[in-house]
Amino acid sequence: MESRILGWVNNARENHHLRPLRVTDKLRNLAGDRATQLAKSGDLVHPDCLSCVFNSRDISWDHCGEVIAMTTYDWGRDAARSIFDSWRGSKPHWDLLMSRSFRRIGIGVAYRSSQGSTWAAGVLAG
Repeated sequence: MESRILGWVNNARENHHLRPLRVTDKLRNLAGDRATQLAKSGDLVHPDCLSCVFNSRDISWDHCGEVIAMTTYDWGRDAARSIFDSWRGSKPHWDLLMSRSFRRIGIGVAYRSSQGSTWAAGVLAG
């Protein structure tokens, strides 16, 4: 699901004449952990200090950002598409994903079986 969402994001960036975002292990791991935290808590909440989270994980950054989402569409392509569409439909989220300031990304998804919900986080660094 992560690679599918990344493909759609990078395709949109290409359509806007932007460089594709590159996945790094540190960002992918952070995004996976963030998605898991969101699913466990059941709350779509950004951390109080995202730069502090980046620093605690030794992730280099000049700019950092996060996009988050939740959907109850079926796990797999439908959930991935719903997450992407929710980011595209939110100006603040879309502006982050389409920003020239960011060069790297990590995307993570997690499933909360008690609700049949999929939770996603994308963390960006420039």
